[in-house]
Amino acid sequence: MVPAPSCPYTWDYWTASPSYYVELTCLLPNSVYIPLRPTWNATLRHVKEELWDKAEGYPLYGMLHEMSGYVFQFVNSLAVLEEVSVDDENKRLRDIKPVFGVLKIVERSMRPGEQFLNMQISHLIGKGLNEFDGLRSSEVNDFRTRTRYIAEESLIKRATATDLDRLRYQCPPRLANSHHVPTTLLSHMNNHCFYLTTKVADTEELL
Repeated sequence: MVPAPSCPYTWDYWTASPSYYVELTCLLPNSVYIPLRPTWNATLRHVKEELWDKAEGYPLYGMLHEMSGYVFQFVNSLAVLEEVSVDDENKRLRDIKPVFGVLKIVERSMRPGEQFLNMQISHLIGKGLNEFDGLRSSEVNDFRTRTRYIAEESLIKRATATDLDRLRYQCPPRLANSHHVPTTLLSHMNNHCFYLTTKVADTEELL
């Protein structure tokens, strides 16, 4: 049985002089409730991270997916059920003012763009994504494993790359196949030299 919300039963709780901490009751989709005590100015993103860290010590944690797949729902001060998208999780608790400090975590609904993309992928592979994820074929598992290894190797290579390597990757040099200076470039040269002007982003500085 879920206990009574720990926030005081006062209508002006969020407008009164706040304390440093606020009591929250978080209802997870795996039928587990977790009490939290974040700061008054904590963002929803911080609350979710703290909630997922604490959920590891509770039963049925294995039923939860990545926290990015969930969003917060709460009853606002107008007695209306409100949902906060993942992009708006920088809002503070004192901004959303959940009634009685109760937050419900639900699965994030798929956006129209994601639905269209998944539909295109389904047409491309000839079956639904749910059916594809449920495949237990050794060939499919081997392909997924090899693809993951390639992605991990690429990630490690980019993480250890120098600034010069990253520059060459993003802007690969195009070298001429001849030692002669192209005619189009000769017309822009001054005393067999040309000047390169570089502008630093978000500044008026020129190099």
